[in-house]
Amino acid sequence: MGIKEEFMKKTKMLDVHNGKNGVEEVMDYLVDPATVFKMIIASEMELPVLTLIAKDLEKKFDENSNFPVVVTDDNQNTTARQNVGRMIKFIMAQYGYTPVDGGLSERARIPAISGSKYFSTSGIYKKTDEAKYQIEIISRKIE
Repeated sequence: MGIKEEFMKKTKMLDVHNGKNGVEEVMDYLVDPATVFKMIIASEMELPVLTLIAKDLEKKFDENSNFPVVVTDDNQNTTARQNVGRMIKFIMAQYGYTPVDGGLSERARIPAISGSKYFSTSGIYKKTDEAKYQIEIISRKIE
């Protein structure tokens, strides 16, 4: 069972339609190795974990998605953004990373360079545990 499947089995999170499709869509994005690698890079730089992915998250999960993380006319969607944080905590644990104490301090403000409009803070993670998964980077000639 993969990370997404394990999370989906345990979670009670629902999307805007009171279903699981939107949750699965966000998890698909978050467990993608390229996304995880960006979260690990941010963590290794002692930056908030969302620094390198927040803007992309806002684009992919806009007001027309099953799991909007942006502010819409009738909904601030703060719970959706908090749930993204919960998903990330689960994912990062699989790679041996845990939130640092005081992770939502002033240090946890997402830098302006991220381009995020709706995420203002996120946890800061540190490698503290044995990883269950690892990222492999492969370079190959394009033919």
